[in-house]
Amino acid sequence: MRNDKRELDLRRLDEIQVSDELKRRTILKCKDLNKGGIVMKRRWAAAVMTLIVSIFAFTYVLSYLRQDKDTKEVSYELTQVQSKKEFLSMINKKLKEQNDGIRLFGGRQVAEKAADSSAQNNSKEHSSTNVQVEGIDEADIIKTDGQYIYVINFERNELNVYTAEEKPKKIFSLKGEGILGSREAKEYKGYKRNIGLQDMFLYKNGNKNYLVIMSIVSRYKENPEQPSLKERVIGIMPIYYGENTTLISVYDVSNIEKVNVVKQYEITGDKLSARLKDGKVYLVTNKGFYYYFRESSNSNNLLPYYIEYGQEVEKKEIDVSNIRYNKQDIQPNYTIISAIDINKNTIDNQVVLGYFENMYMSNDSLYLVKTAVNYKEIKQDSNKPNDSIAVSIYDEDTVIYKFDLGEKVEYRKFTTVKGRIINQFSMDEYDGYFRIATTESINQNNKFTTTNNVYVIDKNMNVVGKINNIAPDERIYSTRFVKDKLYMVTFKQVDPLFVIDLKNPRQPKILGLLKIPGYSTYLHPYDENTIIGFGMDTGETEGRVVNKGMKVAIFDVKDVNNPKQKDSIEIGGKGTFSESLYNHKALVEYRKYNLYAFELYETKDDDSYVLDFAGLCLMQIENGRLNVKAKISHSITSSQNEYKEPIYGYRAVFVDNLMFVISSRAISVINLDNMKEVYRGNI
Repeated sequence: MRNDKRELDLRRLDEIQVSDELKRRTILKCKDLNKGGIVMKRRWAAAVMTLIVSIFAFTYVLSYLRQDKDTKEVSYELTQVQSKKEFLSMINKKLKEQNDGIRLFGGRQVAEKAADSSAQNNSKEHSSTNVQVEGIDEADIIKTDGQYIYVINFERNELNVYTAEEKPKKIFSLKGEGILGSREAKEYKGYKRNIGLQDMFLYKNGNKNYLVIMSIVSRYKENPEQPSLKERVIGIMPIYYGENTTLISVYDVSNIEKVNVVKQYEITGDKLSARLKDGKVYLVTNKGFYYYFRESSNSNNLLPYYIEYGQEVEKKEIDVSNIRYNKQDIQPNYTIISAIDINKNTIDNQVVLGYFENMYMSNDSLYLVKTAVNYKEIKQDSNKPNDSIAVSIYDEDTVIYKFDLGEKVEYRKFTTVKGRIINQFSMDEYDGYFRIATTESINQNNKFTTTNNVYVIDKNMNVVGKINNIAPDERIYSTRFVKDKLYMVTFKQVDPLFVIDLKNPRQPKILGLLKIPGYSTYLHPYDENTIIGFGMDTGETEGRVVNKGMKVAIFDVKDVNNPKQKDSIEIGGKGTFSESLYNHKALVEYRKYNLYAFELYETKDDDSYVLDFAGLCLMQIENGRLNVKAKISHSITSSQNEYKEPIYGYRAVFVDNLMFVISSRAISVINLDNMKEVYRGNI
């Protein structure tokens, strides 16, 4: 196969004014394009294009909302749908209102220190997925139970299982394309189908061990007949243009040599996020409609559904009694909350019209959030006598919906706060209170200002405490709630670390502040007095602040009024990147040895942006100091010895005194007692 590699010019990223999250996802897609063959390139090129279209489409939706000059307060209360006819009428009406061409609503969501009771094996100490809430597991591409290592290889679209020993053996493999075999719902006979593995859970119940795999399913028809555009009638784009669903596959892996499929469900929409608690998988998917002008439409394409793979394969509509909507903000897309009980082999689905951007889950509640854009005009005096000018003001609210978790998922209530969140760590629940941190952006006649807020909300979704106007003209880069404290990093030129006291929910207050160069994008609690920050070092060039290398810092917060940076270490130069900066699950902690492992793409410590190392970085905390203990790479030197071909997709797990480093091409084992590699083999 022809080698069609292209270099990734990291310098371009600093010139593009988009979010750091979008930059991260773009880099990961570019890596996948770089490492795969032509099939992989086409697949990811299509995914990247869909992502771009989704971003522009969602921006268009917000622009449409801004045109509403009605300044009346909007209620976001949810109402239960009464009939299928009512549901279809609402959606069709909204679609026809947007009849100015091809558009995509909703778009794709590309994919968010104790875990659940997930496949625990107490005979061997081992690492677990880095999660936000203790006791609630999060799906990831690599898991271990101390006996076996389960890992998804995206390059090959397969899941592999290895023994967790010095010379690991591959004992089980599952291809994404074969996860459903030849089984298909009768409604989709004749359609092409692609299945891509995404992530997974491990769960243990008594002597039963379960593997839960989530996959993306895409269906399409080749060379479909093109729709007629003779009449300007809106219609849902037929499925042969492509529709994504999320597949949940539950396997009994109690006997790894005799793996059995227990149950499979396919839910419409792209996965937003998922959690596992007490044997239940809570999956949230977003469904957006492709639509165009055509002569007729099939309303059945609008209905939310799921497919159950049992003795028969059945496509089932979700009962309209499980669908809720907001009367003042009807959107032609929907979000599904699915609760899959692994032990009982049952599923419960709740649907909310609208597109949600993030979720947070505690032991008792699940929260969905979305951003609402507000627009208003006010009159201001001009310089001329008896004259005034119109001033346009745009700002944002975060709309929060609370759902109770019991036998069924049930909608409870909503509230709104000013501003927008950055990720799931902007939210937390503690002692019955929901806390949220937002950045508030205001555009007044194209003059932008920002400030930051913290809100405390009671169980009835009433705001009972708040702090507004924190760090004006800066925005939040990271937050971490730890019991009754909030640690928050904002940034513009320096990195202020705020310590905020939430002990009295009705009177939150700022206790301390530390200003240092750089910023943290992820904050990791080490103990009650120590926070580890993962982020970037910064410098000033020609009057503007620019990123330098990656920075890891230890913050001493014992004196809450006077937080200090205890130690820090800088890695690489401009363009240095780690997935752990924006994906907390890409960081693995092993407290037995005080070790932290993360994927690292390190550039030279200059302005060249030349990649100097691609692999896994192993860092240790010793006596309050940070030390890089090892760097492990699976890169291959070319035959001309001109450069090392970088390998991507590094992850690690720890079992007893061993670290297993797995990339897209190889697996290596490190003895932690002497930091020597004891095994290396190709995948």
